[in-house]
Amino acid sequence: MSWRDRLMPASFRGVQFWVDQAKNPVGQKGQLHEYPQRDLPYFEGLGLQAKIHDLTAFIVGPDCLEQRDKLLKALEQGSGELVHPWLGRLQVKVGECDMTHTRQDGGLVTFTLKFYPDQPVPFPTAAVSTQTLLLVSADSLLGSAVKRFEDAMTLIKAARIGIANLRNSIKEAYEVIEQHLQPLIDEYQQISDLVKAVKELPKDVAAQFKGLIGDINELKDFAREGYRGVIANVSQQVEAIKKADAPKLTTGKDTTAAAQALTNLVQDTLIVQVAQWVASMPVASQAVKRVTNLPVGHQAVRPTTHQDVPVVDDLEALRAALEEVFKLPEAKADPAHYLAMSNLRQALRAHLKAVASSGVRLVSKSFKQSLPGLVVIYQQSGDATRIAEVLQRNGIIHPGFLPLDDVKVLGE
Repeated sequence: MSWRDRLMPASFRGVQFWVDQAKNPVGQKGQLHEYPQRDLPYFEGLGLQAKIHDLTAFIVGPDCLEQRDKLLKALEQGSGELVHPWLGRLQVKVGECDMTHTRQDGGLVTFTLKFYPDQPVPFPTAAVSTQTLLLVSADSLLGSAVKRFEDAMTLIKAARIGIANLRNSIKEAYEVIEQHLQPLIDEYQQISDLVKAVKELPKDVAAQFKGLIGDINELKDFAREGYRGVIANVSQQVEAIKKADAPKLTTGKDTTAAAQALTNLVQDTLIVQVAQWVASMPVASQAVKRVTNLPVGHQAVRPTTHQDVPVVDDLEALRAALEEVFKLPEAKADPAHYLAMSNLRQALRAHLKAVASSGVRLVSKSFKQSLPGLVVIYQQSGDATRIAEVLQRNGIIHPGFLPLDDVKVLGE
């Protein structure tokens, strides 16, 4: 097949015409900078040139005037499909055009056509805010937990609650409150204060826990902690959730029920706190890759700043730990509370997945000889300030001698 056979009949919006010549700019646009007393100019590239199509076209034949009117009407539409003889089908917008009639060329109408690329305007797309959904699910779970506690306490006869037995039964729950729910200690400075409130004023206890959600928001600042700090704190919360799973066995039906109700409330509040912590981790923006690496001596005087990005391996391990710990409260939840717990678990999973999508993975490196940590991290990332992170992640005692195998460093 020859090149003539491969040409396509030219047309615009279905109106055919003949093409004598077609041209369009290619390559890069830019600005040439020339300086006095310098022989070498500098060309500043400004991106690709726009695909503008200039066609020299004509219509010929006994019906040329009728075909001309059809083409003029098509051009007045402003945009449409151009069948380019050499480039194929294109979506274009009509630019400045000229039409020429001459008596000498009877039965012939000449056109100079200019077409610009027509990129369809993208419609706005809605994105789900996993962070907002997680906070909403956490608030719903806390409301469900408070309601479950109040409902349980209404079935208990306060006169039958043994003070000493209740105190012994909730010792571990109170230790968790001291370590992880500090705002409540201002109200219940001693375990006896909490025991008395549970027996005499259970609605006040529920109100204290419900008002805790506003304090949880202010416990830490992500800008200060970063991804690693948040993950470390959530890991501590996971252990606290396991510790607060069940009260110590005691005597008395009502005392046991009151201890279990309070323990469930503490455990649910810790889960809400975990959700708040996880929601504080944003999806990282795309990092700008450094073209050249600064020398180590320069970084020692002026340390480089790098964008904090999540590590996918850490987030996957955290998600697995949360999935496992959620089985404890779900196993003893009523249908309504189980639904709130399940919604929060799904929201946690979705947000961790969204955060991980913007992160980097750990890669394992092996070396032929033992190298100092500073050399390894500079060779891998060009950022000597990450040496402390490499040492801590790999549990290295002496920074001058790294193991030969399985050294975990951040990938690209």
